[in-house]
Amino acid sequence: MRGIFLSIALAAFAAFAEESKAIRCDFSSQPEGATVVVDGVTRGVTPLTLYDLAPGRRHVRFELANYDGVDEFMFLREGGAVSKNAVLRPVKGILLLVTEPEGCDVSLDGMSLGKTPRLVTSLDAKDTYRLLVQKPGYQPRTVEVKFNGRTPLVKNESLVIDSGVVEVTSDPAGAEVMVNGHPRGRTPVKVGGVPKGRATVALKKNGFAEESRELAIVAGESQTLFVKLKGLPGTMSLSSVPDGARFYVNDRPEGKGPISLTGLNPGSYTIRVEKEGFATATKTVTLENGGSIVEEFRLDNVMGRIEVRTIPSGVDVFLDGGRVGTTKSKGDDAEASEVLAIENVHEGEHTLVFKCEGYADATKHPVVENRKTQTVNARLKRVFTPNVEITTDSGVHRGVLISNTANGVEVEVSLGINRMFPHTEIRKLEFIK
Repeated sequence: MRGIFLSIALAAFAAFAEESKAIRCDFSSQPEGATVVVDGVTRGVTPLTLYDLAPGRRHVRFELANYDGVDEFMFLREGGAVSKNAVLRPVKGILLLVTEPEGCDVSLDGMSLGKTPRLVTSLDAKDTYRLLVQKPGYQPRTVEVKFNGRTPLVKNESLVIDSGVVEVTSDPAGAEVMVNGHPRGRTPVKVGGVPKGRATVALKKNGFAEESRELAIVAGESQTLFVKLKGLPGTMSLSSVPDGARFYVNDRPEGKGPISLTGLNPGSYTIRVEKEGFATATKTVTLENGGSIVEEFRLDNVMGRIEVRTIPSGVDVFLDGGRVGTTKSKGDDAEASEVLAIENVHEGEHTLVFKCEGYADATKHPVVENRKTQTVNARLKRVFTPNVEITTDSGVHRGVLISNTANGVEVEVSLGINRMFPHTEIRKLEFIK
């Protein structure tokens, strides 16, 4: 009985000793399913665990269709455990896409890959693709691409024309041509690649009304289009310095300025400006289609001028019944006033009246000539007009008030004669209205 138990124990110990020498090797990959080749021998696909590899240096290769292989080296020891993970990268396909015509846009899922002829090396060989090839004026085409690993793939594709040609001319030439909202040159111009179906052709030119035409385009068809452009009316803004001049355009009265004229046909216009006392101004201008002319006329004053000096200063001056100003003192006890200039006086005889309190009115009749200055000097005569009445013990005194100070009241009692009345003598002081 003891012999039986001893035999079982020895067998178990032998099995344990053998298991303790085993080597565990775990192999994984992204993506899974890669073939694991150890020292040239295929051992299975990931995920994979092996226990039968002998100790020592081993070469492991991971292989998966349409992915680049990955090589790894490992050193195995008895009783050890090794894990190897490989990240496999997809093989990139090689595609040469050639089209007729050239210059077609190639896109994948809305992202442009460039224009043909195009060498594409960014696509994974493992997948199947549907590339969109298109060009204005041609029907778009879908090209299916399936690679065979790294084997280069050449695709030759021809697009079917899907547009027509329109030759556009206009009078006058040089109009900008827009086809379906896109600029296509200036007339005369041959516009190709016009999509089949309805097309809108618009012509624009400065100074002319925009013209638009609807065309029915058949694929491969050539059409001609001539458009007579209509000129836009122009505008004219006229003013003068000074304001209020009368304007005549081509001898037609247009009223007093400033004025604005609209709806004018292109062409030449003669403008005449008239204002009393100013020289007539004339100018010829050219108005373009849809153009705008702004003219300001500075009129030359041809009226006369009067320069007035008075003795004394402070005299109100009236010309033909209207007040034109007051003369000012030159200071420094100067007898004569500064010059009072009266501008824009019409040619002929005029009446100047001079008024100043305490002086008799004076009148002059200067004769004015256009573009000349007439000088007028006026000396006013002093008049005695009492404006104050003073009552003293000695009597009643009338005169012109000169001053009222702490010392008394000074009064001009007669022309050129002044008298001082002390406040102690004054019984009553009244102003005469």
